[in-house]
Amino acid sequence: MASDLSKQAVLASKDNCGVCGTPLVYGTEPVTMHCTYCGRTSSTNIYCPEGHYICDSCHEREALEVLRKVLDSLPSTSPIEILECVMSYPSVPMHGPEHHAMVPAIIVAAVRNAGYSVPQDAVEKALTRGAKVPGGWCGFYGVCGAAIGVGTAVSILSGATPVTGEPRSLAMAATAFTLSRMLDGHPRCCKRASRKALQAAVEFLRDRMDINLDPGQPIKCRYSERNQECPGEACYYYAPTAQDTDE
Repeated sequence: MASDLSKQAVLASKDNCGVCGTPLVYGTEPVTMHCTYCGRTSSTNIYCPEGHYICDSCHEREALEVLRKVLDSLPSTSPIEILECVMSYPSVPMHGPEHHAMVPAIIVAAVRNAGYSVPQDAVEKALTRGAKVPGGWCGFYGVCGAAIGVGTAVSILSGATPVTGEPRSLAMAATAFTLSRMLDGHPRCCKRASRKALQAAVEFLRDRMDINLDPGQPIKCRYSERNQECPGEACYYYAPTAQDTDE
């Protein structure tokens, strides 16, 4: 396997392997890897140079358990407040595909909490659909999973299917609207993307679906030190640490 990997042009990532802590690499061509935890074979562009690989299902399992518990217990009508609560748990990683499931499930839960009618099992449907969006899609496929999450939520709330004209267009419009808010020129940050997605969702739901949710309080990011690719003050959510203000 080492000889195959050496033939690829790879970009070093500053997000570390969950098994050994080694910086991951992002390959320009997919390789076949076996998940260190479940043994499942997958084709992936993201892997540890030491031979470790964690599939999306294993990567997101603990975080999705946290998400379900928070959605069952927190009655907030602010998607941002719910998101910040979920992300504060230690089992939620800095980056990863679990954020793709968080966004649609949180939106649907907030709509439900606000007293609007939602389809049966809507929150679980949102979580299940969001969890199917793999990691790395923002760079490899040109569409952020968090933006897809907003479209997923609107699809569920509107009852969209591939053969429903207006609801289908509405769901795609939600994704497009959200993507337009993410074009900042920075490396990926799943925290930033999820926040932007939920703020876009609040605006879209208000203007296009007459659903009013609590926009939440201004955000001061607590994750900058964990994200070695953080753009610092160039990020809308950046909050200087005590060390920064002393310099």
